[in-house]
Amino acid sequence: MITNKSVLYRRILSVLCFTLLAADLATKASAQNDLTGPRNWWSPDAEGTKERGKLPELANKKKVYLTTSFTDSRTISEPSLTRSVDVRRTVLDAFAVHKEFQMVPVPSQAEFAVVVRTVASTENEERPPNFSIALDPSTAVAVEVMVVVPGSKRPDGTRRSRVVWESSSSNAQVEAESAARFTVDGFLLELSKLKDTEKVKTK
Repeated sequence: MITNKSVLYRRILSVLCFTLLAADLATKASAQNDLTGPRNWWSPDAEGTKERGKLPELANKKKVYLTTSFTDSRTISEPSLTRSVDVRRTVLDAFAVHKEFQMVPVPSQAEFAVVVRTVASTENEERPPNFSIALDPSTAVAVEVMVVVPGSKRPDGTRRSRVVWESSSSNAQVEAESAARFTVDGFLLELSKLKDTEKVKTK
């Protein structure tokens, strides 16, 4: 009888441990998805469905959530001098010039998001040379910048990405951080011109 009880207790304990472990894993997965999941409006999936908006939607928006990435997929032996943190720093420097914006730490506080993706790859095909001597001649740096706002709701309650501005280049001919800064500066310049035009209209 004691043996049967001991077996029963072990089985109950095993079930409880499994349940707690599964719940913990589910919580961690949910938290990770909240920050990087492709079904979130601030993390548009390259292959996913995105709505199309227009730049004037940002006229009165100030709170910005920023995500940046750098991927080095080159086959050359030299290590990359660029890191994801370098790309992020240069983009933050671009926003720092425009004091009206507030960078927020979590997407739930943001009115719009800026997604910057950069990739360094090896290309042996004929193409224009790089402007920077720091880059290997075979290196091509691609940059993509998307500015998104919350779009329409999906059946599961999440929101689609609504792209109001975007720009990309498969060969920026400069380092990833410079390519990111140049592209984001272009966005901020367009937005500044738009806001100046709106101010003139309201006078």
